[in-house]
Amino acid sequence: MVRIFQLLDPECIELNLNSKKKRDVIKEMVDVLYRAGKIKNPEKLEEALIQREKMGTTGIGGEIAIPHVMMEDIPQTVMMFGRKKDGVKFDSIDGEPVRLLFLLVGPKGEASFHLKLLCKLSRLLHNTKFKSSLMKAEKKEEIIELFKAEEEREG
Repeated sequence: MVRIFQLLDPECIELNLNSKKKRDVIKEMVDVLYRAGKIKNPEKLEEALIQREKMGTTGIGGEIAIPHVMMEDIPQTVMMFGRKKDGVKFDSIDGEPVRLLFLLVGPKGEASFHLKLLCKLSRLLHNTKFKSSLMKAEKKEEIIELFKAEEEREG
């Protein structure tokens, strides 16, 4: 199983998201992936994510959202991490604003891998100490190191 820290690229981490609305924050995150050269069609991805949100929110509670989708023209799974310290309304299941966002995009046909990543990510994020560390990190590389340490600790 691939480790989450191996999927994270400093170019795909934004520690100060600016958007104040759900749709805008999704666009902002997609733009980060596009600028990093991880995706080719940002409009198509953005629309797929918006459609996915209409089926049910990816705001899983505890200040976390994991917008995710599988697409045909994505050669391999990519991830983007974004942080919004003052929170963004995301229609979360607990009604609270979201501060930690993980955008996960995978190729169609890899549903099992995609689901395993979602489960692992949500399990790691249930650790309040780890979540707190992600909120306090000052550098992009620190985020990757935090995931590496947490994943190694977990085994």
